Amino acid sequence: MSKGTPLVTVAMATYNGEKYIRTQLNSILDQTYRSIEIVITDDASADNTVSIIKEYQTDHPFIKLHINQENSGVTKTFENSIRAASGDFIAIADQDDIWELNKIETLLNELQQEDAVYSNSLLVDREGKSLGKDFKSIMHLRSYYEGSPFMMGNCVPGHTILMKAAFAKKILPIPAEIMFDRWISFCAAGSNGIRYVDKTLVHYRQHESNTIGAGKSKNKKKRKTKREKFDIKLAELTVMNQAPITNPVTKELLGQMLQLFTHKLSFKRSAFFFKHLDTILVIKNKPRYRKILYALKMFFKANY
Repeated sequence: MSKGTPLVTVAMATYNGEKYIRTQLNSILDQTYRSIEIVITDDASADNTVSIIKEYQTDHPFIKLHINQENSGVTKTFENSIRAASGDFIAIADQDDIWELNKIETLLNELQQEDAVYSNSLLVDREGKSLGKDFKSIMHLRSYYEGSPFMMGNCVPGHTILMKAAFAKKILPIPAEIMFDRWISFCAAGSNGIRYVDKTLVHYRQHESNTIGAGKSKNKKKRKTKREKFDIKLAELTVMNQAPITNPVTKELLGQMLQLFTHKLSFKRSAFFFKHLDTILVIKNKPRYRKILYALKMFFKANY
């Protein structure tokens, strides 16, 4: 590559990933875009993940490995890889996916004034065979230039994100109260935007050991109580209110949502959701009548 070619850091978090990590590393190493480094943080794996990574380091010195002294969780582990990145751009990578070989090149070419860019993913089984479903069929994938939709949840597959390093470093640390990909998406949409590329660039593997997945997993936690859900959502909104965003509409709507987040019955809360039905609820891939019912339900309780 030429001297002026930007360096892309692939930031990966690993944990007991010995079964699939070779396939993922190979798909990254074979990228058409060659100016890369791979920064991996291992979250105290108990299997052969670390030894496999060290094996790859022998022939690929641009693979950098950091090991958590104790299990810290997926968000903190990804944050450690992002902090250690030295590239001009940072691409997020799961340990068990398979990248299309033009993934980095495609996303880098599409990123313009936005802070980040992302794409569609195909769901595959443990053997890498298509499950006949992609993220676009279950989530509202589109470009976002306002952050309030992410106050309701997340629709951006974190494993497809490529972002500008200057933006990524600015939004650290990632609050423990919110998942790393939702935090990135909210901060990007609430500043210069996050662009959607309508191409399938990742095969997203579904298996019983997924830490986070689109299907059932042994790692899924038990169902939370209404009170627990309320407290979790309030904590999410509170940390979002401290995010380094610049979009005035996002700031205004977030402030209003926090004021309306109470256990009390509220006409104002229901009216707020009706007024912003096509803004705040846009990430929900549901028919309009379902969104109207949701806004009506907001009269009784704030379970955003």
